[in-house]
Amino acid sequence: MNAVNDKTHKSVKPLSDVPAKLAGTIVSEADALQQQAEDAHGEQQALLEASPLESQYAAALEAQVEAKHDQVERIEVRLEGVIEQQEAKLHQIEAKQPGILSMPSTRANWQCQIQQQQALLQRLHGRLEGVREIKDGMGLHGPRVEELAARKLRHAEPELAEGWDEMRAAQRAHEALMRKKDQEKRIKVEREQSATVGRGQTQSLNLNRSVS
Repeated sequence: MNAVNDKTHKSVKPLSDVPAKLAGTIVSEADALQQQAEDAHGEQQALLEASPLESQYAAALEAQVEAKHDQVERIEVRLEGVIEQQEAKLHQIEAKQPGILSMPSTRANWQCQIQQQQALLQRLHGRLEGVREIKDGMGLHGPRVEELAARKLRHAEPELAEGWDEMRAAQRAHEALMRKKDQEKRIKVEREQSATVGRGQTQSLNLNRSVS
């Protein structure tokens, strides 16, 4: 009886190894498919990056960004110069403060000039802060200067911008499709693994019951 049991148990071991072997094969196939998908994606990305349209758009955008940087810096320098002039003018007016014996109208006129210069300086400082925010700040999709440059490029070369948008949309669609396929393959592999392991466990359990 022990000899029979030993033979039976020896025959069970290869069957219990079947799920692991099948799972390993499925995983290998899934890895191969994943590698193929990544290779295809890389080839598609290389084609997009090497396309004349992308090179043309990148060159045009770079030129617009450089021009916008120069414009912002010129405005910044001019504003700084005007602010210095207005501050000097304000100091001059403050230095001419009417004396105690001056007419009320003279003092009122002087105070009015002070308020006007202070208000003007406040506006100039606000403009300067706005320009610096454009120069160094970030927008929703990147640096503010680059966003302004891209907007200007769209007005200057609408056909180029439209072609760029179409190419980017195709690229995003391709990437979304590859992600979807990858997810579907992984789900399929997981289900096949679970089913294979379940069948192997059932077979082993049935054999053990028949032996006992």
